[in-house]
Amino acid sequence: MARDPSPHTFALREEIDTALRSTVDFDSWSAELKEAQSYHTCRDEFTLLRFQLVVGLVISAVTLVWDWFAVPGQFETAIAWRLLTNVPLGIFGLTMLRRGQVREMKIVVSLNLISLGVLSMFLASYGSDEVMARYTMAASFILALSCLALPFAPADLKRYALAYGLITALAGIWPNPLPAHEMALFLVFSSLLGIPCWVIARRNWNLRARAFLLDMRDDLTRAELEQNNELLRQLSEQDPLTGMPNRRHFERVVVERLEDRKPEQVSSGRLALMMIDLDHFKAFNDRHGHQAGDRCLTLAASQLQSVFPQEYGILARYGGEEFIAAVRERVPGEATRLAEDMRAAIAEMLVPVRDDSKPLITTSIGVALAPADTQLELDDLIEMADVALYSAKRAGRNRVEIIETGLDGDFSDLLMGERRRA
Repeated sequence: MARDPSPHTFALREEIDTALRSTVDFDSWSAELKEAQSYHTCRDEFTLLRFQLVVGLVISAVTLVWDWFAVPGQFETAIAWRLLTNVPLGIFGLTMLRRGQVREMKIVVSLNLISLGVLSMFLASYGSDEVMARYTMAASFILALSCLALPFAPADLKRYALAYGLITALAGIWPNPLPAHEMALFLVFSSLLGIPCWVIARRNWNLRARAFLLDMRDDLTRAELEQNNELLRQLSEQDPLTGMPNRRHFERVVVERLEDRKPEQVSSGRLALMMIDLDHFKAFNDRHGHQAGDRCLTLAASQLQSVFPQEYGILARYGGEEFIAAVRERVPGEATRLAEDMRAAIAEMLVPVRDDSKPLITTSIGVALAPADTQLELDDLIEMADVALYSAKRAGRNRVEIIETGLDGDFSDLLMGERRRA
């Protein structure tokens, strides 16, 4: 049975609606929403961070040429710094980290960028005024571009930007301090670039987060609709009195199984369709009342289900006092024995009524047998079983009658003969 939407789903839906209605940004989301958003984006974030790490390594290698021209006296230091920081970080991130380790990859990429910023400030302190200005400007641009490019949540991006600014500023003071005016220009320029870029990145992140909430709400709505549709379908295919499948469900399932048969499944065996009708039920209903009639139908359904093999057949209430069943024989004669067992189960049933009597109910069963690879439609099998049932009624009730068709599926003469005998 389809389950109703859980309280957890309703609570999550309420949180999403609250976040969408208000001006609450990502930092104020609940832990559950943040976790859902992180799970949704982790795969793409990891791929992007991996790409950015590769780009950072390429840029680090290419800028060696500029270092050689700009500060030839520190060229060996520049190479050694890269070999001790950027290269190990790159190798670790590209070879050791897996898709689920997004947070670790963020740390590696952040350290790689901070390392480039520190190297720029260090080399700036050994260059001419023009070289010094270009290196410090490069460090500021690294901060600005990384704020725009890194797929970090606003709080994480703020921590990264503060750490980058503090560490690069320290690199400009020690071990070889920059001139005070150059250091001041670096701090001002970094602030003028970094703060607006962080604000833009924060706004873009919140817009993407809002789009995620809309998608998540749509997914929840779609799941709820699917659950409700499945629940309605099951309710429409369930008999409310007996709780067993009804005629609609029976016809849908049997038609689907007939259409989905595979050649290896129909090489042998027979299909059996049974019409089961309670004898003299109208008279029972008139004498003992409708409530007793409902109890009779409920007990009959329980008795039939107790002997019917649900694992390889289907049993349903067809309407009124009629039940219907379909089963595939696993061994010859199995359908006949099953019909007799169901007839006997009903005959043993005692129905409680208003007076002290305990009336017995019997049933007549008509069975239609056809080869497993028959070309007959469901309506044809029902017609055959109905004629067999009518024959059982005419023969005295409380019995099983069988009609069997051959491989050619031509049963019109057989039905006519049964009708004439009936």
